[in-house]
Amino acid sequence: MTSFLTDPLGAARVVVHMLDKAKEFGLTITCSSDFDEFIEVRQSKRGSAVSPMFDPTITQLDNSRAFWMMAKLNDADVVSLQAFRLDIVHTNLAEWALGWMAGLYIKRQELVMPSCIEPPDHSRSRMLKGSLVYHGEAWIDNKAMKKREWFDHFLRLGMLIALVKWHPDAVWALTSKAFVNHGHAARGGYALQERGFLKWHDEWQPAGAEPTEWLMLAERTHLEFMIAEEASKLP
Repeated sequence: MTSFLTDPLGAARVVVHMLDKAKEFGLTITCSSDFDEFIEVRQSKRGSAVSPMFDPTITQLDNSRAFWMMAKLNDADVVSLQAFRLDIVHTNLAEWALGWMAGLYIKRQELVMPSCIEPPDHSRSRMLKGSLVYHGEAWIDNKAMKKREWFDHFLRLGMLIALVKWHPDAVWALTSKAFVNHGHAARGGYALQERGFLKWHDEWQPAGAEPTEWLMLAERTHLEFMIAEEASKLP
């Protein structure tokens, strides 16, 4: 995969347009690599611990490999959060993901137990390796933020910032059946969704996860297409 963007000006224009759209909603967007602050913000808004993938006490999360985003309504209340981290995968996502994730939980002395070691043979994840960005901790305060389209907009904005920052081969995330069935994955920029990428024993699944998790994928070509499609609508 090439390390440069096909249309860097288009990417810049699309990101600026998305930030302007956020302002129309009364939102201010900030990015940071201070994950100690992220832990505090997340705890105060969601009342639970950060996932191990974004816990700076057990994994390296400096500016070169991770960032998080926050949206504040009227410069006051935090109404949206999400985080991204870059990892270099030498085998492929299918073989690597479970060991990576389970290892982080073990570092925090949390036991998780899969019911399957790898996804099915024909999973697209078997074709993915190199610089892969994990997208997690996506959250919106639905009571405070009434614009239904904002969450999908926020996801796409974060993915494009990750693309500009790292030029990855793909962005991936895990989600629930409901999230996919309600169309959030596709509207949020994920071109591919696969059921059953990770499967857990009922009593030994990660906090907040379902026994059967869906994989969401946006490969480099999908992200470049998103830029081209969004840029075509700009004046």
